[in-house]
Amino acid sequence: MKYNDFDIDLKYSLEARENELFDTFYYRVFSNLRDIELVMDKERQRKGIDKILYFNNGKQVSIDEKKRRKDYGDILLELWSVWEEKKKGWLLTAQCDYIVYAVMPSKKVYLLPTLLLGKAWEKNKGTWVEKAKDKNNGFYIVKALNKRYSTISIAIPTEILLSSITEEMKQDLRE
Repeated sequence: MKYNDFDIDLKYSLEARENELFDTFYYRVFSNLRDIELVMDKERQRKGIDKILYFNNGKQVSIDEKKRRKDYGDILLELWSVWEEKKKGWLLTAQCDYIVYAVMPSKKVYLLPTLLLGKAWEKNKGTWVEKAKDKNNGFYIVKALNKRYSTISIAIPTEILLSSITEEMKQDLRE
């Protein structure tokens, strides 16, 4: 049986060639970007901070990079990082400003604002979890086996997740 390994996955996430690809992306999409700090320590990594972007105006933006090795037409949201100990996953604990979710084979990248992603999850989680039980509609639960624990995630079809985040951007001031 093949198991995932945090240290191996961290090494994959830090691979120099793809790291350059991400950095080029950041300089292209963020105007006024001055510098990028690659976060190397595991403690900040476990808090969901892979990079800190520094801007000419003094602003800082923290990024958690997620790389998917295959395009399934969905975005995988981690609910439980250690299921056996009920440790919440990055969807619920990330301390970054953005999740940058890249589907490497197709070179697609999604810039997900963490706060709005969390609001979209809270609003839709009941429906999405129920749909994941069917498995024939693009929603499904993924249990990833690691050496001493398992991780539980939910796959949300990309367009549904993006639409739900967009909906959270539109609010009524009267409500």
